Amino acid sequence: MSWYTSWSYLPVNYNTTIGTIENITQRTFFRNNLNGTRVKVKFSNRYGQEPLILEKAVIGQRREGESGITQTQVLTRQGKQAIVIGPGEEFFGDELEWKAQAGTEIVLSVYIRQRTGIQSACSTWRAKSWHTVYGENGDFTEAEDFEEKQSREIYPYVEADVNKANIVVGVSAICVFSEAQVTTVALFGDSITHMSYFADALGETLYREYPGKVTLVNRGIGGNRILHDASFVKDMPGDGACFGKAAVTRFARDCYETEHPDYILMLEGVNDMMHPEFFGNLHESVSAAELAAGVEEIVKTAHRQGSRIYLGTVMPFGNDEMPGCPRAEQVREAFNAWLRTRQPADGIFDFDAALHDADRPKYVKAGMHIGDGLHPNEAGGAAMAAVVLAERRKTDADHTDGIPAGEDKGVHRKL
Repeated sequence: MSWYTSWSYLPVNYNTTIGTIENITQRTFFRNNLNGTRVKVKFSNRYGQEPLILEKAVIGQRREGESGITQTQVLTRQGKQAIVIGPGEEFFGDELEWKAQAGTEIVLSVYIRQRTGIQSACSTWRAKSWHTVYGENGDFTEAEDFEEKQSREIYPYVEADVNKANIVVGVSAICVFSEAQVTTVALFGDSITHMSYFADALGETLYREYPGKVTLVNRGIGGNRILHDASFVKDMPGDGACFGKAAVTRFARDCYETEHPDYILMLEGVNDMMHPEFFGNLHESVSAAELAAGVEEIVKTAHRQGSRIYLGTVMPFGNDEMPGCPRAEQVREAFNAWLRTRQPADGIFDFDAALHDADRPKYVKAGMHIGDGLHPNEAGGAAMAAVVLAERRKTDADHTDGIPAGEDKGVHRKL
């Protein structure tokens, strides 16, 4: 019996106010693959610059595709209904006796009455494994229905972005106490992970094949780099702070603070290659050898923690409408060659081989990206998930009963 994370994302440091909310209900639906008897929620205002007061937070459950919400209970902290999260604070609320069922959605409804500027939130773009809707002008935490609005209608920052994120504020994890032996998979990376087209596609298959036995957490930060902190972009709101700390700096905290993954799938490096040229910070240019050294440091950290870690090759980023990055492409090719020949971790997933255009290998296949030549769309995310699943099936070909636990033999569980 242990606590496992049903859902978790990393709060983004926008370093600017993305919008101001008042007298509003935020309702978020989180896909859950865990069975359990207790639940606890991690509340977060990690990068907020003012207190965030949740006047009321109600947790419930519903079957996917159905409208009725059951098992509703009010969440508390130290027995109090109003949950006050100070600037920079994160903490777990009180544990609740609550029956979690795999194959459902956990529904979290939060009422925020006080006028509050928001500088920190969790975000997704595919919005299939979780999504948020908003009800203005009232407390609808225990109502079945209300007039729903989307994130882009609430936050000007989201509306101004070409790619419209779906966000949730005030919460960063939901954990379930389960008697089952559950395998935890963490996806660590940049926007390709963060946007969730890949993550959600992988999670959908794993959850369908292994109900109650596996949980997946997203540890991606858009614009993240392996070796350098957030690129400074003077023309971007918040000066680019949303890109986060360097992967070598944040890895241990972001992967092990709330849970302990059995498997980590890491895909990083494209921003180390592209950002110096795109944003004029050429002094931060890196070589393939430098990236390799950073990756080896991360792999050692994962192994010290007892996790298996798999690395993804960096996919192409060619785009006819944007200026070329010949040096970045050279680094990409050399870095991928190092991954394939040195095999520095427990294995690699060759996303580049699966998604590059055979006739134009510096480009992702047509129809596999959102239009920028870099970020996978739903089809691209599904193709990436297929790479992971194909490798997993080869590894587990001699097992017939799902994901074996194996702790009694001192071996890692297999993905």
